[in-house]
Amino acid sequence: MAGLDKILSSIKAESDEAVKARIDEANKRADDILKEARASVSNECSSIEENGKRSADDTLSRAESAAALLKRKTILAEKQSIIAQVFNEAEEKLASLPEDQYFDTILKIATKNALHGEGKIIFSASDKKRLPSDFEKKLNSALKDGKLTVSDDTVETGGGFILSYGGIEENCTFKALIDAERETLTDKVSKVLFG
Repeated sequence: MAGLDKILSSIKAESDEAVKARIDEANKRADDILKEARASVSNECSSIEENGKRSADDTLSRAESAAALLKRKTILAEKQSIIAQVFNEAEEKLASLPEDQYFDTILKIATKNALHGEGKIIFSASDKKRLPSDFEKKLNSALKDGKLTVSDDTVETGGGFILSYGGIEENCTFKALIDAERETLTDKVSKVLFG
């Protein structure tokens, strides 16, 4: 029996050794899998963090660009508002010139814009009331070719006048004259105001 116990003891020892070797191998494989998983998770975390930072940088850059664009638009709108105000004030100043200066200005504008032939100059009711008695005479002597008569009709102008040659009318109100030169004048006014 001693031989059988020895054989059994030897089989048990070999079996224990095989089980231990298998357990050690399984533990080693489990450790390797865990290391690979940790490395993969670490790489994935780094990638997610990098993508998140890139996304945050892109969002910040877009927000900065949008803010800069809004700032430029706001400044441009304010400049345009100031320029429009300058044009309105210029129109108001022309309309409120002292009577002698006002009609001297009207005379210059009429002489510059008059067409050939006979026509009429139409004023607002308020301008017609304060029209100097010799205005028509001064106007016609200043014209090189043609004749203008002060019309009995009136038109609301806000300053300035209308020239009428039959069916053709030339709007010489201060607003129309300023509007006609607005694009050219806008650049000049902008340079004066904003450098």
